[in-house]
Amino acid sequence: MNSDKILFKLHAEMCNSFAHPIRLETVHHLKNMNRELSFGEIADLIGVGKSTLARHLSIMVNNGILIQRKEGINVYYRISSDKITTACGLIREVLIERLKSNIDIINNIH
Repeated sequence: MNSDKILFKLHAEMCNSFAHPIRLETVHHLKNMNRELSFGEIADLIGVGKSTLARHLSIMVNNGILIQRKEGINVYYRISSDKITTACGLIREVLIERLKSNIDIINNIH
């Protein structure tokens, strides 16, 4: 497999890390709190079960989106790079522009 094919595969895997609302919300809270959060803090903010959250956090850690740190019995998470939040923000902006465009179209229907 050539290097471009490998890079496309890895890129797709990383993008897939964002393919669930729980994962996007996790990134959102980590960015807005501007600090690492414990597993329990993330669970409280998102309001999902522990096993569900653990599965989603594991995917994001394994794909390099989040960094995990253990301290005693606590596990903390932080975003691995500011570029992650920039990319998420850009995609969100495109989505909002698209939604606004759809609203404009609907409002102009006679």
